[in-house]
Amino acid sequence: MGFLDTPAPYVLAGLALYFLTYMTYSKYIDKRIWNADPNRPTPAKLYFDGVEYFPVSKYVLFGYQFKSVAALGPIVGPLTAVLFYGWVPALLWVIFGNMFIGWVQDYSAMMMSIRSEGRSMGPITYKLLGGRARTILLVYLVFYLIIITAVFEWVIIDVLNRVPGTFVAVLFVLLGGVVFGQMVFRARMSVLTSTIVALLIVLIGYFFVTLVPLARNPPTNFLDNPAYLSQFPAPPGTNPAALTWPGTNTALFWLVVISVLYFVAAITVMPKFLLPTVYVGYLPSIIALVLVLLAAIVSPLTGLTIQQKAIGSLFVDPLENPQGGPIWPILFVTIACGAISGWHSLVSSGLTSKQLEYETDALPVGGGAMMTEGAVALSSIAAMMVLATPPAGAAAYVTGATMLTSRMLHVDPVFMSILYGIFITVMGLITSMLFVRVFRLTMAELFEGSILGNKYVATLLILVLAGFLAFVGSWTNLWIFFGGTNQLLAGLALLLVAIFLTSQKRPSAYVFIPGIFMAITTLAALAWETYVYGLYAWLNKPIGVQVAAAKLYGPWVVSISNYISAAFGALLLILGIIMTYYLISGWLKYRKEGAK
Repeated sequence: MGFLDTPAPYVLAGLALYFLTYMTYSKYIDKRIWNADPNRPTPAKLYFDGVEYFPVSKYVLFGYQFKSVAALGPIVGPLTAVLFYGWVPALLWVIFGNMFIGWVQDYSAMMMSIRSEGRSMGPITYKLLGGRARTILLVYLVFYLIIITAVFEWVIIDVLNRVPGTFVAVLFVLLGGVVFGQMVFRARMSVLTSTIVALLIVLIGYFFVTLVPLARNPPTNFLDNPAYLSQFPAPPGTNPAALTWPGTNTALFWLVVISVLYFVAAITVMPKFLLPTVYVGYLPSIIALVLVLLAAIVSPLTGLTIQQKAIGSLFVDPLENPQGGPIWPILFVTIACGAISGWHSLVSSGLTSKQLEYETDALPVGGGAMMTEGAVALSSIAAMMVLATPPAGAAAYVTGATMLTSRMLHVDPVFMSILYGIFITVMGLITSMLFVRVFRLTMAELFEGSILGNKYVATLLILVLAGFLAFVGSWTNLWIFFGGTNQLLAGLALLLVAIFLTSQKRPSAYVFIPGIFMAITTLAALAWETYVYGLYAWLNKPIGVQVAAAKLYGPWVVSISNYISAAFGALLLILGIIMTYYLISGWLKYRKEGAK
């Protein structure tokens, strides 16, 4: 076994390049392009209301930003990309995409919002391009958020059943968030003391689940009917009762449970639940991340070598695997986060910018959190590298990370599998709460004065629509749809920042060039996925795990779901083309005006 046969050199190279980028390129942009000034008042101080606008320590805000943006994307995306295209293309995109595009978007969207009184992308678009462009963007966001919520719901449900006890441990994370919020925002206690208390609550939950076997028996095991479990044989060594099939009572049970959590997060004020919960969710996540990165670095000592192919297929036939396709553009949207993610622009401009205490905090919070998410993607690639026959979906990360860390720490794998089950669930669940909240705010902006803009109606609407898509198993290919819409949003955000900078007579090439690349790539991906969904709908053929729902409820249910998904794709493609046209035209217009 040679050093190059292990994940160690590739993880080390990625981390070193991220550090070098942060210390050089990002600081140059911060000083030369934006001229961040700690003495210039931020929106959090100018418009303090204790609800949306309130200054927060950069240390807390980093945890909030990281946990808000780092969800299932940098985990599931790299796993899938390695499986189809090999670990080398996946690694290169994760490293160089983050270095030149990912952190650029997160930080720049945040600075644009700070310099625009904390406004989100909708109002900024209205100011720079007019009402029609704003409306198109908001409609795009509505459908995008439905898709991303459906995708994450299913992955969360799958992990909750595959790793028994995870949900009990996650409840302790939520409890720690509520306690932290009360201590900091109500009792005015120090952040350090409150963090220690919250972390203790999280650790109590973890050890309770790992040491008390009863806590690891999910009550939903008894809800599934054995008669139809027998129709779908479980993989060897897997407990059939712990599997979640689309359309089953178990899936419905977990959908109801997490929908209740989403509803609460969407309608309560930020300091009471969402902000502290997101921050506390960061604590176990960062511990789990550091452990798996260390385990990958010491893999030459633990004897774990790379089992996956370096270069895979350049084209995956969609009839053989609907998640595949040509390496360009599909690789660049399969890894939906870790390299770049449009969701981050919504968090940076719509949420975090309203809590930033100093302008100079934008780089460590925005840029730093994105590079940390890049480390999550590196850990995902490392976890996949050491697996010869990985299980499907996010379970592959749990399996690979457990193998790496248990070998390093010489502990029973059950301790690590629960830790990484918590990691996956927290990464998905807490960020999904933000999806629903942003959807509610977007609907309020789009349908102001209408019943659809009501916070209760809007929240219930996304829970029903996304829940249906998750329930029937449409998430299989929705992952690629999510990647396409997500990365297109990133391209649109970069182009919007380019327009803003040009209107201020500042250099914009560092955002305009990657914005154009992302727009072209993702529009091509959306066109491909619309074709794939339309093909499966026309053939009346289930996609992947939809076969379970088709057997349970009939093929017409799946067919309707695929026609809906194809319609979503066509609409998003059209909206994306129109919005890209508006943004490029706007950039050219402001450049022409600035040249006069």
